[in-house]
Amino acid sequence: MLELKNVSFSVGADGQTKEIIKDVSLTIPDNKFVVITGPNGGGKSTLARHIACIEKMVSGRILLNGEDITDKSITERVKLRLGYANSW
Repeated sequence: MLELKNVSFSVGADGQTKEIIKDVSLTIPDNKFVVITGPNGGGKSTLARHIACIEKMVSGRILLNGEDITDKSITERVKLRLGYANSW
């Protein structure tokens, strides 16, 4: 089971902070296929990159089968069979 708890991410530019993801929590049970939809710029790819550890979250936790993997590297997450693919 993959769990995201209070995940947030923001970027700063020109002295302003823009929240991309704000306080997202969700649970994806084992053997389930989940699709996240939304408008362009809605944070879908950013959320996926956080799960794979391509980008670092501002706050929140990620758990895989009850184990906190928030601070694991991208290499460690790949060994746990978490990855990211883009179909541009």
